[in-house]
Amino acid sequence: MELRESIIECAVELFSTNGLRFTMQDVAKRLHIAKKTIYGCFESKQALLCAMLDEGFARIQADKKAIMESDLELCEKIRKAMVAIPDQYSVLDFRMLAELNEKYPDVYERLVMHLENNWEPVIALLEQGIRQGEIRPVSIPLFRQMFTASIESFLNNDMLSKENLSWNQALEEMMDILMDGVRKRVNNENQ
Repeated sequence: MELRESIIECAVELFSTNGLRFTMQDVAKRLHIAKKTIYGCFESKQALLCAMLDEGFARIQADKKAIMESDLELCEKIRKAMVAIPDQYSVLDFRMLAELNEKYPDVYERLVMHLENNWEPVIALLEQGIRQGEIRPVSIPLFRQMFTASIESFLNNDMLSKENLSWNQALEEMMDILMDGVRKRVNNENQ
């Protein structure tokens, strides 16, 4: 299990610099192991990419749980839980995933599956916010669809690069728009 985790960690590091262009040979070289050893853990680069996604989303879920259990105010919990990225993944440029659907459609489908699942904690927070009057009544399925569609759109085109927005900046701005709308704020506390 330790070798498998080391391979995933190394692949994440290589992805951060090379995007999807890293190779199994790159991983082997960095870890000082034979490529055959990697193939003993992962049958293909596609399998390694899937494992990277699974590991990343498991860490995201752990971060979301910690956020949910924190003392943050409700709207801040929602905002942070929706854009949770573990520290070790925060340095990644997710804009490099733009090619994923074209080169690895099965991996892309797995990414979409992760984006569309495990919403229950966030939905519970949204429902709580509506009950408590901190959030106006909205269609939660529509809110969820807007969020996931935005993420998929970020992954499928180079708009973020053209606008010179990092992944984290895009997520933060998207959450500002989803949580606060686009209306100009008039009081000082919300500026």
